[in-house]
Amino acid sequence: MTDRGRLPGVRSVLVFVLIFFAACGDDASSGEVVSVAVGGCDGLLTTVPAETGSHVPVGTPIEWSTDPPATGTHFGAWAGWNRHYPRLDRGYYVHNAEHGGIVLLYNCPTGCQDVVDSLLDVARNAEPDPQCTGVVRNRIIVAADPLLPPDVQVAAVSWTTLYTASCFDPYVTTFTRNRYRRGPEDTCADGTPLNGSLIAP
Repeated sequence: MTDRGRLPGVRSVLVFVLIFFAACGDDASSGEVVSVAVGGCDGLLTTVPAETGSHVPVGTPIEWSTDPPATGTHFGAWAGWNRHYPRLDRGYYVHNAEHGGIVLLYNCPTGCQDVVDSLLDVARNAEPDPQCTGVVRNRIIVAADPLLPPDVQVAAVSWTTLYTASCFDPYVTTFTRNRYRRGPEDTCADGTPLNGSLIAP
């Protein structure tokens, strides 16, 4: 058997559709988890049903349905916008996603300044948000997340949607543009600065 029918350089696109039924306490809901290959770097775009955004005290252990999390229970506080965090607990950034923000994540145990710089450029080049004031240009944060799966170096999160990849790919810009202001609470009120540094324009 030969591969004469294959075209060189053509990449197969895989689409995975998983149907699941989830129940949380007394609130049972159903929906689809849809994952589609996008961009390069083995990029995967996953959309999940919205879960109740219950608030818990900062530091409370939380279990999420996806890795990284993109919906569900989170801390009552959220991280300050337009900042880069060397480490940020997931309980904060899920709240940022609920407010319509974009969370750009990286996991580089041995360092990857080029990846960090690329993510910061995505944040810098995003359109200013007219709802934001003062030093806050938009609802985007960049953060290290050592809890990402070992094969994921870059991820992006919005409410109910996540993108994961093995390296930086320009698709991150597309995700940021398409998923901005998609949370159930549309607000640019600034959060807690924590250990983040402002992303200069």
